Amino acid sequence: MSYLILRLKKKLIFRLDLGEIVPDKLKNKKKNVKNLKIFYGNEEKKLSDFFSFQGKLNKGIIFKGNLGKCDYIGNSMKEGEIIVNGSVGEYLGNKMENGKILVKGSAGNYAACSLKGGEILIEKNAGDYLGSSIQGDKIGISGGRVIVQGNVGNRLAFKMRAGIIFVKGNAKNYLGSQMIAGTIVINGKIGSNPGILMKRGTIILKKKVSLPSYFKYSGKNNYLFLKIFQFYLEKLNSEFKNIFPDTYTVKFVGDTSCGGKGEVLILN
Repeated sequence: MSYLILRLKKKLIFRLDLGEIVPDKLKNKKKNVKNLKIFYGNEEKKLSDFFSFQGKLNKGIIFKGNLGKCDYIGNSMKEGEIIVNGSVGEYLGNKMENGKILVKGSAGNYAACSLKGGEILIEKNAGDYLGSSIQGDKIGISGGRVIVQGNVGNRLAFKMRAGIIFVKGNAKNYLGSQMIAGTIVINGKIGSNPGILMKRGTIILKKKVSLPSYFKYSGKNNYLFLKIFQFYLEKLNSEFKNIFPDTYTVKFVGDTSCGGKGEVLILN
């Protein structure tokens, strides 16, 4: 078997920190994995206190069970794969550098925060601050790809520096606030105050929306580069297939209140 399967064997009352349980960190600890120390609330416990073990660590790790209170899955991950057969807690893929994470459920707040590389696919919903900076950091996501097949919460891509975030559902308030660079694509509806204090970067919206006054209308055009961008993305993940069915867009520039030159493209 190519994956190490960790099955949660008890109901959690407190938060469980799984930040050390990533493929690259376990490579040299294969014989001692069961005795690895993790924090349950403020108590130090062994990994075997909570999980049963099956398979071998070759390609990566599969988590099974209700991991809604399990935080920091994929923390600072540098290689390999993590598959979660269910939902996860907060800080999924925090400062992740490479590899792939697949969540067959929803993710809590701060998923993909300060992401540096790799790919995260969330099959359901994500909470607030997806792809944002963590407390005290100056930049949020600075590379990699994040795909959410459902909806996301508030302050998506706060202080985003690079990378791409694709949301197939809706996004709540303060989308792309203080964004520095990178690309956000939203299929569904958005909430209030998008792109506030945005400096640069691109927000692409599939549905028509009335933008706040701090965005200045910059005309209509046929942005053929979107098809080139789509071709590139499709090679990375089939989820991006036909992401831009039309390249004729209405363009807005802002946030003009802070001299920002970010762009919002609304596809017609």
